[in-house]
Amino acid sequence: MPQRQEIQWAQLRVGIMVTVALIILVVAVFFVSGQIGFVTRKYTLSAYFPSAEGLRPGSQVSLAGIPAGSIKDVRLSDSRDANRSVEVVLSIQRKFQHEIRADSVANETTAGLLGETFIDISRGSLSQPELQDGNEIKTQQEADIKRIEQNANDVISNLNQLSQQLNGITNQITQGKGSIGKLLYDEAFYNRLNQLLTGMQTMVNNLQQGQGTLGKFLVDPTLYDKTVATVDHLNQLVDEVQKGQGTMGRLVADPAVYNQLKDITAKMNTLLDNINKGQGTLGKLVTDQQLYDRVNSTVGHVDSITARMDQGTGTLGKLSTDDTLYRNLSASSQSLREFLDEFRKNPKKYLQIRVHIF
Repeated sequence: MPQRQEIQWAQLRVGIMVTVALIILVVAVFFVSGQIGFVTRKYTLSAYFPSAEGLRPGSQVSLAGIPAGSIKDVRLSDSRDANRSVEVVLSIQRKFQHEIRADSVANETTAGLLGETFIDISRGSLSQPELQDGNEIKTQQEADIKRIEQNANDVISNLNQLSQQLNGITNQITQGKGSIGKLLYDEAFYNRLNQLLTGMQTMVNNLQQGQGTLGKFLVDPTLYDKTVATVDHLNQLVDEVQKGQGTMGRLVADPAVYNQLKDITAKMNTLLDNINKGQGTLGKLVTDQQLYDRVNSTVGHVDSITARMDQGTGTLGKLSTDDTLYRNLSASSQSLREFLDEFRKNPKKYLQIRVHIF
């Protein structure tokens, strides 16, 4: 009989250990699946998304990054709206209900580039009402993993193309092509650059030694002394002008000069007014229409006379264009010159005195 009781107690202990192990296993399964605090009070909210890609029952639901529940169910909705094709039922702990309000947004996001997809809810404003059990929460869906991968592939493709272009440029530079290639590999360019640097070094040395115009300008103290003396003269001149000394000083400081200039300006203004009014000789010359007509007529007559002279018409025209008169005058001048020469040589030939007695 005692042996039988001992066997029963051993079997009981085994049963207790198995039961405890099962309880531990169930608790571990809840923790692994995201069912945190499975014995706590919870309530459900509905969220609608265009797609359920990456979402599954048991995925984590967080509030501002803090675990607050899990996804209870993922199913097709009755709505035909493309943005509400999938209904996701969220199971959230009651202690977070006062933080989830009407302006809260459920965002479908991914933990890293290739991490698990989960739902993150933003905290609501205290001025908004709390969402109750069974209410719908606003949603926002981030770019899915396919679009991220596509963008990443595009970036990689662009990087590959850029790398190929850089390789081509590097090859051309290595071969001495292009401006950079010649800059790095052209021996003639190196020699010219070396000569240029040598010349510049020589010029700097000459400047430091005071050679040449620029060197004397930088090193010779005489130029500095002259510059200082010039500045002193300018300061003295400015002082004299400010004191009213000299012609420039009187021009600047003497009020009589200002008054004279003012009087001259006033007289000039009066003269211009008289001219504009047509008064005086200059005024009539500027504004009198008859005088303008006469001058215009005179200019026309002069043009007509000049045109007739160019055509050889009239006495002046023949005088200016006909060379016969010129030849006659030249011949007369030559005859007169010969006569005067002959007269000087033998004046008795032309001077005869006759005496008549009456």
